[in-house]
Amino acid sequence: MASVGAVWGIDIGQCALKALRCRLSDDGETLIAEAFDYIEYPKILTEPDANPEQLVRDAMKQFLANNAVRDAKVAISVPGQSGLARFIKLPPVEAKKIPDIVKYEAKQQIPFSLDDVIWDYQPLLGGLQDEGVALETEVGLFAMKRDQVFRALRPFRDAGIELDVVQLTPIAIYNAVGYGVLENVPRPEDYDPENPPKSVAVISMGTDTTDLVVTNGFRIWQRSIPIGGSHFTKQLTKEMKLTFAKAEHLKRNARQAEDPKAVFQAMRPVFNDFVQELQRSLGYFRSIDRRAQITQAVALGNAMLLPGLQPYIEKNLELPVQRVSEYRRLEGSSVVSTPKFQDNVLSFAVAYGLCLQGLSRSRLKTNLIPRELVTARLIRRKKPWALLAMTVFFVGLCFNYLFQWSRWRDAHEDNFAAEKNTVQAVSSESSTLKAKDDELIAEFEKLKKRGNEVVGGADARFLMLEL
Repeated sequence: MASVGAVWGIDIGQCALKALRCRLSDDGETLIAEAFDYIEYPKILTEPDANPEQLVRDAMKQFLANNAVRDAKVAISVPGQSGLARFIKLPPVEAKKIPDIVKYEAKQQIPFSLDDVIWDYQPLLGGLQDEGVALETEVGLFAMKRDQVFRALRPFRDAGIELDVVQLTPIAIYNAVGYGVLENVPRPEDYDPENPPKSVAVISMGTDTTDLVVTNGFRIWQRSIPIGGSHFTKQLTKEMKLTFAKAEHLKRNARQAEDPKAVFQAMRPVFNDFVQELQRSLGYFRSIDRRAQITQAVALGNAMLLPGLQPYIEKNLELPVQRVSEYRRLEGSSVVSTPKFQDNVLSFAVAYGLCLQGLSRSRLKTNLIPRELVTARLIRRKKPWALLAMTVFFVGLCFNYLFQWSRWRDAHEDNFAAEKNTVQAVSSESSTLKAKDDELIAEFEKLKKRGNEVVGGADARFLMLEL
């Protein structure tokens, strides 16, 4: 993977591509924004006559033309409604057995075969351990169907961008809020589950859906609400007989309309439905976490700029709603002070959260990137080194061969052919002379025997005379 020098967090939304490039400051806590991009599509991806793939492809080309990506890690988000998030409280158990328990829970909680999904998990902050036994442990389990993950990766793969992190949008929002919005969050070792910190409800409104994230900096609960900014636009097209483009323009400039009251009256059903969904969701959360105290709401997403929406939510939820104007521990005046960034600061929370994870400063670090892509990339990046090692090995073999061949050549019998012939000739002559010598010795022994016989006869004659 790329070194952790800089990270691009890229959020492909329904109306725009948002990207933020950050690196860590020298203190290791503050993020320095080096570059950003906000590319609005000519049409919203869900418009009836829009071509989503082509719009995203064009935005990606423009992004790559404006920015350098290959020297940094890249983290992207995928919609929360496309994935599954479960938060499971585990019984007291040995810490080393948590992976086995989580895998069992994954089989129970995920309504698909684990072979058909990409999933990851992480114990949440605030859990306790005593002598290797995990107490008060809550685990976040996140999954997404494999085909949906690859569909989300397609624009980046087509553009030749290698990815390092794939994260669900609500989790990126949680990381951004926990690091850059919440204040006075206690340290993990000071967390008291019996007296948890105050919680906030993060309302991040997108084009088609709204991500509701409730967190106190440690625990997290999230839900995807099927109402977004485009629902107000569609309501205007229905009530005021406008095209989608004209209704979108009217929605964004409702206060400057000829009859603002009529505009808001036309959108009132969506206002009501949205607030009812928020009330229902927060009511359910309070029923499952009696200790949680939600003291305020945080608004994210450019759709929350809709005139009248913030006070309407405050009135019905009876909570103060704070629109984010900046992110704590995010610096870099060349980015954060620019008018374009300031105008769209509400929409950069996801990109900021992705940068935090890419720089290892996020609280949740789960990653839904397919493992086979990581393995293939690792092998591909190791190939030059493997080729170099093989080349060095081959060169070493060649040198060894040349050295051994030189010694072999010096000792080869062809170099001693003349001497060998001489030795063979001498050996042959020696054999011949030895054979002749053997013949002479045999002849000598024969003559010697015959002589002995002659002498032996004379001795016998003298003996006879003596007798």
